[in-house]
Amino acid sequence: MEIFGLGEGARARLAIVLADVFGETSDVATDVATFMDGYLRDAPVLAAFGLRAAIWAILWLPVVFVGRPLPVDALAPATRAKYLLRWSDSRIYLVREAFYLVKAIALFGWGAHPKVRARFAMPLLPLVGRRA
Repeated sequence: MEIFGLGEGARARLAIVLADVFGETSDVATDVATFMDGYLRDAPVLAAFGLRAAIWAILWLPVVFVGRPLPVDALAPATRAKYLLRWSDSRIYLVREAFYLVKAIALFGWGAHPKVRARFAMPLLPLVGRRA
């Protein structure tokens, strides 16, 4: 659904998070963030809403987890790593699962990326159904 897509700023912030989470280059992370945008636009409303809410929270709530009133992309790398660890290791189930929901969907885009597949000597996937 179009309303759940990511704007340019959100895609850029998400790419920074994904680069840290996956240990990837910025070009691959940017492509995965673009994949997430397409996924959100195509997913059923409830699925898109939940995923978009989780992405929003991860991008905008450093003040809650590390006491910094900044978006995630403005954090220093060490602080951002601490922040993401607080999400992934949270004792609060919904917080932890929101992080892993974002990561799980992002892994679909990461695993389909041509550079990632080449690293693992895997064949490229067909372009069926992909956005231009």
